[in-house]
Amino acid sequence: MQRTRELTFTGAGARLQYTFLMALFRVAVSRGLYGRFARWLGRIFSRDNQVLLSIDGAPPFRVSLNDGYWTRFALWHEEYEPEIAAVLKAASGRAEIFCDCGANKGYWTVRAAPLFDRVIAAEAAEATFAALSVNAGHLPNVTLHRVAIHAVSGERMTFVNVENSHASARLLSDGKPGPGDKTETVETRRIDDLVPEGVPALIKLDVEGAEVAALEGASRAIRDGAVIIYEDHGSDSTCAPSSHLLNTPDTCLFFCDDGFRQVTSLDQVRALKTDPYKGYNLLAAHRDSALLAGIMERL
Repeated sequence: MQRTRELTFTGAGARLQYTFLMALFRVAVSRGLYGRFARWLGRIFSRDNQVLLSIDGAPPFRVSLNDGYWTRFALWHEEYEPEIAAVLKAASGRAEIFCDCGANKGYWTVRAAPLFDRVIAAEAAEATFAALSVNAGHLPNVTLHRVAIHAVSGERMTFVNVENSHASARLLSDGKPGPGDKTETVETRRIDDLVPEGVPALIKLDVEGAEVAALEGASRAIRDGAVIIYEDHGSDSTCAPSSHLLNTPDTCLFFCDDGFRQVTSLDQVRALKTDPYKGYNLLAAHRDSALLAGIMERL
């Protein structure tokens, strides 16, 4: 099904800045070079320049035009992570709840809002959560939580916001902050305390290195039939989240990025991850999940 895509600019300056960015995207030889271009243009144009992106009639997602990540992926003509969009559409009407863990600024939160009865979105970083609130806080079926998704609820976790990175956070224990990085402390929440008991939910998990701990906190949700979309990064040769799930009894994994095919070994996952700079999306669920069966029927 062909998607519809509508862009609304906050002014003539925003339209001109967008035109420059899309031209730069065509000639930039690397992600880093494009990001520097975007930030340089952001110093020339108004920092308030934004584009409102609406896809398939979903509520608009606001993109600041000095954002080197979202201008590159959300605003370019190719669809951003079409495999996730396909899973959301396949789960619509079969799952009551979509839980967006590591929601960032809310791209998938707003895309999911028309498709599910309830949407729960969690984001840890203060500035990113503020942008998420602008994009999705007014939607009546969306609930937002400023928390870090982890194995146990109610603890305090310190993380680092990396300067000039789209990623909201990484754990402080993974390395000292750089000169321009910001350190924050936030409460943890497990997925099992976000998703009601007995409700098979569709869960998107993108928590920048904390995937295994997050999955440990989702054991009851998985037993209840939840389907989890999670990221296994190309730079992780251990395939940590996939390894954890493959060692979890009765759990099925499906690779999403090139058709939906079941994977049963880490060797398969490693072979499929060909780009060390890319995050690869996989599905995981209990083998008896009715929601998984319903999704696979539609894909």
